[in-house]
Amino acid sequence: MQQSDTNKSRKSKFLKDFGIYTIGVFGTRVITFLMIPLYTYFVENPSNYGVWDLCLQATIFLLPLSTLQMREAAFRFLYDEDENAQKTKIISFIFRTLNSNLVIIALSVAALSLVWDFKYLWLTFLLLFSSSFHDVMCQVSRGLKRNDIYVSCNILNAFLVALLSVLFVALLKMDVEGIFWANIISRLCICVYLQFRLHILSRYVKISVNCREIGKEIIKYSLPLIPTSMCWLVTTVSDRFFIRIFVSDEMNGIYAAAIRYTMILHSLALVFYQTWQETAIRQYNTPDKNQFFSKVFNFYFYGLGVLLIIYSYTLKFCYTWLVGPNYQEGANYLFIMGFVFLLGAMSSSFFDLGYQCAKDTKRAIPAIILVAIINVASNLAITPLLGVHGVIISNFISYLVLGIYRFIDTKRYFKISISANTFAMMLMLVLGTALYSFDVANMAHFIVFAILVIISICIAPKELKYMVINKLNKRIE
Repeated sequence: MQQSDTNKSRKSKFLKDFGIYTIGVFGTRVITFLMIPLYTYFVENPSNYGVWDLCLQATIFLLPLSTLQMREAAFRFLYDEDENAQKTKIISFIFRTLNSNLVIIALSVAALSLVWDFKYLWLTFLLLFSSSFHDVMCQVSRGLKRNDIYVSCNILNAFLVALLSVLFVALLKMDVEGIFWANIISRLCICVYLQFRLHILSRYVKISVNCREIGKEIIKYSLPLIPTSMCWLVTTVSDRFFIRIFVSDEMNGIYAAAIRYTMILHSLALVFYQTWQETAIRQYNTPDKNQFFSKVFNFYFYGLGVLLIIYSYTLKFCYTWLVGPNYQEGANYLFIMGFVFLLGAMSSSFFDLGYQCAKDTKRAIPAIILVAIINVASNLAITPLLGVHGVIISNFISYLVLGIYRFIDTKRYFKISISANTFAMMLMLVLGTALYSFDVANMAHFIVFAILVIISICIAPKELKYMVINKLNKRIE
């Protein structure tokens, strides 16, 4: 009886957190989703849009260095603390370190500007500066268990980016510079909003407080995450650079616009990651964690697989209206990019949490370094021959290796049992990817889509079928 109550309690908490994060993430993504047509119509040259995307990816790549992964430590260490004095030490150390690091980066950029005449160098730095403070302060709000404020920040940030993008890009015709300023200003506004709501800087950041001991623990936790994150980002963002080098700036812009639509899948993965991160930490020391973690994993994989099928084949039909005329070719890569993303999500948003739960982040380093090397080597070998498809194949190989490695390595923390339904979904996604690659009429794609949906229903987890049937019976009654 007690075990049953425990299961209901953690399920209820998981679903509550999932609902909160869903509102925030999907509210954000819907607004961001609507910006893609705006950018592709008003930034008519795909090469210019490709430059913005490269600068954005460079910013994402440098964030682990600029924050020293204190954003991850902020959530992990604050989540376990109830005492305000300890919270003050944690937050004070994080912001002292962040400020010092950003000053060093600013001086480095100033020196770089003397020898490199890049038009968007300082705008990229401002984007990095605003993103660093934004990400750290948002993770602090999560660590303080203010998920409501965290969610409101996500929605508000997306709304501000959209509003400012319309102003700068559509009305003032500022092209790529307008996208930069829209993102920079919105992030800074969110920092002000967080300070107003939680008083993070005024309440918790103290110059006089001694945070040497907790600082050592934070550094021990966060430093191994820097090479891990950067090697991971080599795998996830280097594709744009290889396309630019081996294909063309124009194709890079087309690819960048298409991959933006994977944010639909990324949204669900992000919601799951943020919810699962909290749940996994709470349930890590429970006696039945293996069974619980296995059930969550199989449901997660099945859900993402079904979403991938619906997303890819539906988007294929309406892609013509969603992007400008110079970006249409990107429709051919939607399913393949989505499938590759799914593999990456498995290893990053699920198995990676084993290292976080145990605070054993250094064990994550060898695998991600290996995968980064594989990714770069395969891109250098394949992309000159196959173009965009070479980049996608390289990512597929990298994520598959990482997933297998972490599945085996994280058995020291928890053991996952993969169901027959999950294997069946994997095979079906491989089939769907192959069929999607053929240039056939929309009706043929619709027939394939219908077949895949029917198969998905047939192989759905038993628990899900029972849940749906019970819901329907209750409605009928």
